[in-house]
Amino acid sequence: MNKVKDTDYLYLSSYLNARSVRKGEAAEDRAAAFQELSRLAPDPRIVDFFRLKYDYHNAKVYLKSVEAGTDGQRLYLPLGRCTPAALAEACRSEDYRDLPPVLAGAIRESAEILGRTSDPRLADFHLDLAFIREMKETAENTESPFLRDYAALYADALNLRALVRMMKSGVRPEQLKSVLNDCGTVSPAALSSAYPEVGAVLSLFRSTKLGPSLSEAEKAARGEGFVPFEKAVRACLDAYMDSAKMTPFGEKVLIRYLYELEEHAT
Repeated sequence: MNKVKDTDYLYLSSYLNARSVRKGEAAEDRAAAFQELSRLAPDPRIVDFFRLKYDYHNAKVYLKSVEAGTDGQRLYLPLGRCTPAALAEACRSEDYRDLPPVLAGAIRESAEILGRTSDPRLADFHLDLAFIREMKETAENTESPFLRDYAALYADALNLRALVRMMKSGVRPEQLKSVLNDCGTVSPAALSSAYPEVGAVLSLFRSTKLGPSLSEAEKAARGEGFVPFEKAVRACLDAYMDSAKMTPFGEKVLIRYLYELEEHAT
């Protein structure tokens, strides 16, 4: 792909600045918006970055439905890079050639884990790690430092959320390896060394953009409520994206719009 310049985003930036994401927008409308932006974006990989989570969500739905012998049709979301029908058919036939390669490999491996252990949590953990690693790879393949930094922040947020839950529940340290990702700014090795001491774990995030959420993180880890902590983490992610508000054109306009479309339209 040729090098993308900020000026390549002039038309798209003007278009998006004239639009707004509607609260509660139907999934089908959001799917159409993703498809339209994939066509318009100078670098469609930026759009793919925000569609990844839905592919992995749908993979989880399929595997759990098969394991439980139920129909998960109503739980699929039509917002990923591939349609739920195409993903389900690939899984049924075990022919993954039409799926994105990293997703295909993760589904195949997660199905093997589920078949071997009958534990959907372990399959979910494997898909979650593949998801965040593909997010990081996708961001790094773009020419946007802003998106790369967001991917690292998002990875840190996933680890912080997982650790708070684990400290609250008293999960054994040996289980950290299957849960923590290595895509953020705080290394899993450092987190494992600090665990399960709440203060020591949280101190590792103090210099990150998640710093403002740590007081609520401490309360949640000690069993005083998880919802305020989740809101505090979301506020940190929002604040990062809000830093792009004054950018008149360029990939930041698209990234911020996609973030709102993904995070706030439900």
